Amino acid sequence: MSKSNAVVPVALFAAVTLCVTAGPASAAPSNCAVLLVPSSIDASGAILATEVDLGCYPTYAEALAAGSSGAIDVPPGTTPASLTDAVLTADTIVTETANVLIGTEFTGIGYGGTSKSYFATETCSVGVVWDVADVGASWDNLFSSGKGFGGCDTNKKFENTNFGGSVLTCTPNCTNYGTLSNRVSSLRWKP
Repeated sequence: MSKSNAVVPVALFAAVTLCVTAGPASAAPSNCAVLLVPSSIDASGAILATEVDLGCYPTYAEALAAGSSGAIDVPPGTTPASLTDAVLTADTIVTETANVLIGTEFTGIGYGGTSKSYFATETCSVGVVWDVADVGASWDNLFSSGKGFGGCDTNKKFENTNFGGSVLTCTPNCTNYGTLSNRVSSLRWKP
């Protein structure tokens, strides 16, 4: 094969590779959901919870549907920034077996990046406080913004596990955790 003939297959291979890699990527699962299951109650009455992984999904709407056992049915284009308690109320079918959304944490500021939504068997109300003493190794030091839902209007973000170190209180939302961005290790939601 001559040099000029060898260049054509190489150029063709490069063009095909470019087209394949430059094409639209499929949506990677970046919206995760967990169910908080009570494991103990501390002296203050807070429910210390363990997490049950419910999976990760391509859209925020899919994660909300999965976490709520299908009770939350927001439009597919719902964004974390547009979701409010009013939208949730309008787009939720109340059932005895449905889990409720109490909060969503985001890896980016302004409710951007990958999300982790926390669901529980009941909302925050008088006497109901949900605690996560350790967000887990795969989420440690990643959260930078968050929203509270379901009456969980006081949300605390702690620098260390077991509610230690610096703390930031959101009432109920924070678009930017400031000095605690990418440094959150435990969480608390309360009325």
